[in-house]
Amino acid sequence: ALYGGESGIVIEDFANISSRVCIYAVSDDYSGESMTSPVIPDKYKNVEDKPVLIGKHVIIGTGSTVLPSVKINEGTAIGAMSLCKNDTERWGIYVGIPTRKISARSKKVLEIEKEFLKNEQF
Repeated sequence: ALYGGESGIVIEDFANISSRVCIYAVSDDYSGESMTSPVIPDKYKNVEDKPVLIGKHVIIGTGSTVLPSVKINEGTAIGAMSLCKNDTERWGIYVGIPTRKISARSKKVLEIEKEFLKNEQF
């Protein structure tokens, strides 16, 4: 599910968002310092509405959640059932709640992309 709010979600080329992934560019304040609920006027709420970037060649595993203002940078892989609340480095593999980088990711997909773009008609 994608919740873009006013800020929106940018999804770049060749990104893969698996089933049951939730991406939020908008979220209520859970601190108790303001009210929550879609039926409450905005002046009583503290809603975070910040853009989310899903970069080129990103893959997000099933059941993961991405929170507002996160930039999942080019080539990042997010493991299944992860909570991504911070920006990622390019070409890293991230897992967990919250996500943490566990290794680098291969860039071979960039060579495959060149072949694909040269040989396929779309």
